Amino acid sequence: MRQSRQDALERWLEAEREDRADAAEAALLELFEALPLTAPPAGFADRVLARAGLAEARQDLFAWRPLRVVLALCLLATGLGALWLPPVLGFLAGLWSVGGAVRGGLRVMTDAAGWLATALRLWDFLSMIAQALARPLAEPQVMAILVGCLLASGLAFRFLRDQITGERNWTYVDPS
Repeated sequence: MRQSRQDALERWLEAEREDRADAAEAALLELFEALPLTAPPAGFADRVLARAGLAEARQDLFAWRPLRVVLALCLLATGLGALWLPPVLGFLAGLWSVGGAVRGGLRVMTDAAGWLATALRLWDFLSMIAQALARPLAEPQVMAILVGCLLASGLAFRFLRDQITGERNWTYVDPS
């Protein structure tokens, strides 16, 4: 190590020991600036890719003829699209007239009214079904039968759960 690097190293260590942050930063910066810059020689990456067998993958993508044809067709389509753009914009601007807006608003209102009528018909049908199902449940005899069925199924479920969990264990073979 040369003398200037050694001096910068000693100044940096001395400043760190004495808690002088600014002097330590300056000495460390000087020490890093004294380090030589190392760069790989020219063509290093090409030689690594060639040795790894990946040199063929590093071709110019735009040199591929089918890609050039596709790009030319895309540019042609863009140019033709630019020619068609003013008439299409003129047509769309014609749709935004006051009469068109009123016509569109009326169409939205009539469609919304139709959807509302359909929803109300569906609601009426579903409420009729609900009333047909609720009417027998209002009778005390039917309600008592349903509660009895609920208790029987709950009791059966409880016994079935106890039976299944009682037989479950972590061994598959009887140890005896």
